Amino acid sequence: MALVAVAIAATAPICHAADNKTTARASWEAGIEAYNAKEYAEAVEAFETVVASDYASAEVYYNLANAYFKLGQQTTSSRPFAGGELGRAVLNYERALKLDPTLDDARYNLDIAKDYTNDTEAVPESFIVRLWRSVAGAMTTNGWAVLSIVMFGVALLSLVVYLLNGNVVVRKVAFFLALIVALVFVVTTALSLTQLRAAEVDNRAVVLASDTTPVHASPDSGSKVIREPSQGVTVEVERKQGDWSEVRFADGEKGWVRITNIEII
Repeated sequence: MALVAVAIAATAPICHAADNKTTARASWEAGIEAYNAKEYAEAVEAFETVVASDYASAEVYYNLANAYFKLGQQTTSSRPFAGGELGRAVLNYERALKLDPTLDDARYNLDIAKDYTNDTEAVPESFIVRLWRSVAGAMTTNGWAVLSIVMFGVALLSLVVYLLNGNVVVRKVAFFLALIVALVFVVTTALSLTQLRAAEVDNRAVVLASDTTPVHASPDSGSKVIREPSQGVTVEVERKQGDWSEVRFADGEKGWVRITNIEII
């Protein structure tokens, strides 16, 4: 699990104090150094300081997840991830991908981390839906938006050529080019909106526990326990009631967990 050794973003919000930026940069460098020295507890602490300083990025979350995962494997306990490190690793891989869906290393490591959980198989989606989600995830919302604007400009230029050029061959080429590019414009716009909607309605959370978490049939600790997901299992939060959240699992089953046992991505 390689680290992404990049500089802390220089374009931090102007309202942040200079000492926050200094702390974040120093903590980032300390985290890299600690990770390379296999001092994973120190690396976790350093990267968490960067996040707490409001300088989080996809790369910071990715490195933090790597440090948690390695720390969990390095534990002297009888079993790995006894301190809940696996859940924290999954949570931060997911946060990295939420900020940058194109971060392939984070996606690969997330798949490895999830192999250690007892997560259930998702309800099967159609090939078209899976393909659309896969294509949409190839770029960020802004990336698709920029491409969409470029396609609109090319389509508009082709239309102008078609209307103003007197050469029949050129007019035909410009006409069909405008049609094709206009179609690409529609598709890229739809992909951008898909990514935007996914980010806006993302209610996913990760189970955080040192072992398993009881899921109840109702928001009552005395109600029937219907399943016990391990740390690192991802759920969708449906609603909240007091100290409880109703969650939906990948296989469609719903239940209630204590809010303190999950954390929103």
